[in-house]
Amino acid sequence: MIQSKSSQQLGADSLTIGTHTYSSRLIVGTGKYPSEDIAKKAIDLSGSELVTLALKRFNEEESSENILRPIGNRKLLPNTAGVLTANEAVRSAHISKELFKSNLLKLEIISSPENLDPNMEETLKAAKSLSNEDFEIYVYCDRDIDNCKKLEDMGCVAIMPLGSSIGSGRGFDNLSDLENLRSKISQILIVDAGLGVPSEASKVMEMGYDAVLVNSAIAKAKDPTKMAKSFKKGVEAGRLSYLAGRIPISDQAKASSPVSFLK
Repeated sequence: MIQSKSSQQLGADSLTIGTHTYSSRLIVGTGKYPSEDIAKKAIDLSGSELVTLALKRFNEEESSENILRPIGNRKLLPNTAGVLTANEAVRSAHISKELFKSNLLKLEIISSPENLDPNMEETLKAAKSLSNEDFEIYVYCDRDIDNCKKLEDMGCVAIMPLGSSIGSGRGFDNLSDLENLRSKISQILIVDAGLGVPSEASKVMEMGYDAVLVNSAIAKAKDPTKMAKSFKKGVEAGRLSYLAGRIPISDQAKASSPVSFLK
């Protein structure tokens, strides 16, 4: 089982996931940008070193090689986005390894074409199957602690609970669930899906999450390049805040200046 647990990296500026180390804690996608040129500029400004690509999109595009251009020399994280069953996901994983000569894989199995939330029954089946091979699995999942623990025990290198539905921009459907997960899961935790603005990325980084994955919030912004740069700063600020350590929360006011002269 590959070890890259968050608890081993509390003081580190870099982030090790599986066998790879990154200086950026922002992962971005390649879909939904208005043009290839804007995608390249936004990805550059995000500072991301790990970029996802949907395998279905790569296979179905006539000029698949063009999709890879904005990624440049960054590490590619192929994504099984759009599949509905464990069998489809496993088949896509093997195609990915053959295409890209890489064992990195983002395992994503949705509930239906209309409901893009994770199908956990199929996800657990696929993760169990693929964990017997040499894949480094980043897994899109729900916020259920038992499911996340199972994925952790299977050896997935990153557990990726959704903040809210893919592309929704809602931010968090249940922030307390994410907080609870961070207290229970010691493996790398990455919020995947639903973030809308950089302050939300900063929020989960302040909670101790190891990274965030953002696509729609950048790609569909009025100015994707500015939003990419903003998310970069939001993630960095949240991480620095987490390492600095916030003050304890109190129900009562506590003076920040001496008050002895008032007596």
